[in-house]
Amino acid sequence: MMNLKGAKTAVRKALALLAIAFVATLIFSPLANVKAETATEHSEYQQFVHTYVNSENGNWTSVEKPMFPVLFDDAQIGIGANWNIVEPLLANHSYHVYCYGAWVNNGSTPKTDYDIYVYNPRGTLESEHTEAAGLPEHLGTRVNDTFFTPASSGNYKFVITNDARQSNGTQQATFMVIENIECDHWYTHYVEGKNRYNFSASSTSWAYEFVSESPRVEVYVKVPDTLDMYEARLYLMSNPQSLIVNNAPLPWEPGLYGNRTGNVGGYSLDSEENRGVAYASCEFKGQDMMLNYSATSTGKTLYHLVLIGEAGYGDVDLLIKTQFGDVCLLPSKLPIAVYPSNQTTVSYVSNSTDLDNAVMDYSTDHWNNTHTAQMEIENRTCSAVIPTQKAGTLVEYHVTANDVLMNALSAEGNFTVKQSATLNITAVRDKVRVGENITISGTLTSQNSSVPVTVQFMSANETVEVNCQTLENGTFTLNFRANSSGVWVIQAMFAGGNAVYPSDSNPVMVKVEEPPFYVKNGIFIGGGFMGAVVVGGVVFFVRKRRQ
Repeated sequence: MMNLKGAKTAVRKALALLAIAFVATLIFSPLANVKAETATEHSEYQQFVHTYVNSENGNWTSVEKPMFPVLFDDAQIGIGANWNIVEPLLANHSYHVYCYGAWVNNGSTPKTDYDIYVYNPRGTLESEHTEAAGLPEHLGTRVNDTFFTPASSGNYKFVITNDARQSNGTQQATFMVIENIECDHWYTHYVEGKNRYNFSASSTSWAYEFVSESPRVEVYVKVPDTLDMYEARLYLMSNPQSLIVNNAPLPWEPGLYGNRTGNVGGYSLDSEENRGVAYASCEFKGQDMMLNYSATSTGKTLYHLVLIGEAGYGDVDLLIKTQFGDVCLLPSKLPIAVYPSNQTTVSYVSNSTDLDNAVMDYSTDHWNNTHTAQMEIENRTCSAVIPTQKAGTLVEYHVTANDVLMNALSAEGNFTVKQSATLNITAVRDKVRVGENITISGTLTSQNSSVPVTVQFMSANETVEVNCQTLENGTFTLNFRANSSGVWVIQAMFAGGNAVYPSDSNPVMVKVEEPPFYVKNGIFIGGGFMGAVVVGGVVFFVRKRRQ
């Protein structure tokens, strides 16, 4: 009996253990299967888009990230019925919101009339859009706005109603919300890699749209050292035949669901799917990426940009560049006269947009040695200070800069450091007579040897230049014979040298007068007097003989 009881007890314990194991299997094996299934099969759409039918809140779809299309099949929204779509939006961000598909009909016999009502995070009706049957709503903030800009952050509800009063159909539709960003502006976005189970965080994959008419597009992504990016992708989403609503092109609809026709479409946030018309990846953390694409069509073109994180986290800076004009640096402040006692500021301004960085390399010995100076940046202007140099030094410089649109700009120039020179002159007499010399004496400072000086004599009728040489002490004297009366203006000029700037003297004036009448006509007066004497003598002689 004792052995039987012991055996029964052992059996009960074994059964209890099996029961516990069975229950544990029932409890934990589904979790393991979910993990494995999610890690290998769940797409971004499956993870972040959830649809609820006949729930206590009615029929609605939760889109945790505003970048997924929501497809409504034929008859999904019956006449008189509605469907709610809830998406989190950020205040003051610009979103492209649209609803289109087979129901859009610009002809004379439209069937379906979808109206859309927008509720803000407080549950207040913010706007209502009730175009006629077959016409897509303009879902901007106001009637003429292309995009929707929320006033506050939170969950916005978009209610699509099949208007029972005017609708005669329940045709297929696609509803889409995606953030629109401008070209040629920098944006910052937080990216986080997948976890160890290969699950995406909400910020692992992200998408933006942008519109450009440029035939060339370049995308720059600056990655922090804490982040490894899986990929950045560029998708071409429209073509010249695409529907345009409120001045914005809409994507080829099947392209939103991963389909492609030529280069158009293929949009996906999943790492294993289509990569678009251009893509780039990181080999290691902190590696920046650049994408470029040249469009084959003209006009407004819609693109989607997708960012996918791999490991780590951090803020990426991104730029969509479409401006490729003739950018250059223009002189803002250049040295005109540089003296040995002066530091020299050199400044340039970009003709396009703000500068990001600038460096000046300069040399004082014909580039045998080079000095480098980081330039100060203020918006579009860059400037640097070159220290004092001795007289006679030729300073050559080269500026290289990058603007915020990733354009490379350059400029170069030179200047010579020189001493100033002072040139003074005086007239020995400020009045002379015609035919007499105008005597000028002068002094040139800052020169220790004989140098040429040009003295200019100017009257109302003529200008004469006379060259002379200074003595070793810088002084000089010059005589000029004035052959016409009037006021003569005299000025001396020094052309400068390798180490001395040019200089002009102060002007001086000398009055040249006509001589007195008796001096001017002395010959004629003397001749007349002698003639009179001779005539008088002849007359006297004749009279004597007659007597």
